[in-house]
Parts: sequence; C-alpha cells; structure tokens
Amino acid sequence: MRGGAAVDHHDEELTAELESCFAGHTAEGLIALLDGAGIANARLRDIAGFAAHPQLEARDRWGEFGSPVGPLRGLLPPVEVADRRAPMRPVPALGEHTEAVRAEFS
Repeated sequence: MRGGAAVDHHDEELTAELESCFAGHTAEGLIALLDGAGIANARLRDIAGFAAHPQLEARDRWGEFGSPVGPLRGLLPPVEVADRRAPMRPVPALGEHTEAVRAEFS
C-alpha cells in the first residue's frame, strides 16, 4: 500500500523503538552518534536557542533597526542580493503614518 496510511501504521512502534534506543543518551551524545553514522539530524530549539544559534552570528544574519523604544536587533531577510545588505528600517511610532495613510483614501 502506498501513501500516508502505510507510513502511519508503524508510527507508534517506530517511535517507541527510537525512544528506547535514545533514552540513555544526552542530546550532544546523540548528535555525535548520528553525525558519525552519516545520519542527518538537527536539534529542536526553543526561541532562545534559535536566537543564540552560532551560525546566525557566524553568517552575520543579525541587523539593527530603530524603534520608538530604542535600537532593536532582528534577523535579516533570508534572500540576499550580491554586494547589498538588506535595509533594516525603523519601526514606526504609533500614529506616525496615520495622516499619510488617510490622505491616500481622501
């Protein structure tokens, strides 16, 4: 049988087997074992772990932009253009563009 039904049939059994095999390992130990065996893997991160990922810093993916509360740091857009850094424009203050937007509809 092809499709999702065949895959789902053994999902619980496979999950139980994997959890049993991985139970005695740390995350770092598992990553080392999987990497050593040539098995693709990735660590599931929370927001703080994602923001602290060393590749974001290494690839210079952070930019600074202004806001009404002061400078903030954010990720650059994922699409890059050679020899151009994406602009990080400031967050507008509440009501900053209200009159201009209203004028467009007058």
